[in-house]
Amino acid sequence: MLRPFVIVFLVLALAGAAVGVYTAATAGEKPPKPPPARTPSVNPFGRGIASSGLIEASTRNVEISAPESGLVEEVFVRVGDRVKRGAALFRLESRALEAELIRAEAARTLAKARLAQLEAMPRPEEIPPLEAAVQAAQARADDAHRMFGLASDASRDGGSTPSELDQKRYAALTADAELAKATATLALMKAGAWSAEIDVAKSSVAQMDADIASWRLRLERLTVRSPIDGVVLKREVEPGEYETTQRPSGTAPPLVLGDLTILRVRAQVNEEDAPQLRLGARGMARVRGAYPIETPLKMLWIEPLAIAKRQLTGAASELVDTRVVDVLFEVLPDERLSASGVSLYPGQIVDVFIEAAQPGEAGRAPTG
Repeated sequence: MLRPFVIVFLVLALAGAAVGVYTAATAGEKPPKPPPARTPSVNPFGRGIASSGLIEASTRNVEISAPESGLVEEVFVRVGDRVKRGAALFRLESRALEAELIRAEAARTLAKARLAQLEAMPRPEEIPPLEAAVQAAQARADDAHRMFGLASDASRDGGSTPSELDQKRYAALTADAELAKATATLALMKAGAWSAEIDVAKSSVAQMDADIASWRLRLERLTVRSPIDGVVLKREVEPGEYETTQRPSGTAPPLVLGDLTILRVRAQVNEEDAPQLRLGARGMARVRGAYPIETPLKMLWIEPLAIAKRQLTGAASELVDTRVVDVLFEVLPDERLSASGVSLYPGQIVDVFIEAAQPGEAGRAPTG
């Protein structure tokens, strides 16, 4: 009779042998591969270029900035609003400029009053006293000449000394000078203000008008207006915030606008593939995601300047130490895109496939 420990030993040995046989039998089998989470991007062209593209508005994304540093007083638009060219977007606080405008208007009032004063000269009340002064000077001159005549007659008869005659002569000359002075003063008053002085006053008024126009233009600039017909794509400004003209690098602008009536795709083609580009080549954009949708593209132009790559997708095989050539496409209307309900958004990255030039076919890089 077998002992219990022997029976246990035999059972364990048989179990180990069974496991070894199963392992050896299944060692050559490969585990099944799970299906991909999403359909991989496949180039639809037999000979094509693959690149990444960035969707943008037909006007590109217009970043709106404040013309001057200041406190935001009011914002007139929200994200998604359609705006016309010239529509008010937001306004900066304007009390400091309004105070300067009030001061300039007061200075203009003073300058205009000074000009009116010069143009109104002479005052009617100032003429009669001067005319009376002329008459008085005339009377004194006549009397002085009469006395000089009497002295001359007396001198011939010995009734007047030479010294007395000279005294009467000088008195007559002095009276003539006073008459001439009174007459000139009256003529000056009647002539009114000097024309050159009026010109200076007019120039002063014109300068004040220019100052006022300048302050009003600066006040108008504080209301930032849309430069295009488009849609508000992004809003990063609220009333009470302080906006500056010197934004730190990487800081979002207060507003971003764009015309979404026509969307464009800016594809960045690596410099290694650039020689295969040709004007008018067909293009296809593939929207990324669980339900990839393809939409046709129309090539607009090839920008003839290679630049450092800035648009990164995060793919492990992506080259970041290369230069790229921008190729601009227009998104064509496509029923598949509209039927799927998929929307395209400016700033969205898509896969772009471009039909490459055939061997021996020269590519061209016209400007846009």
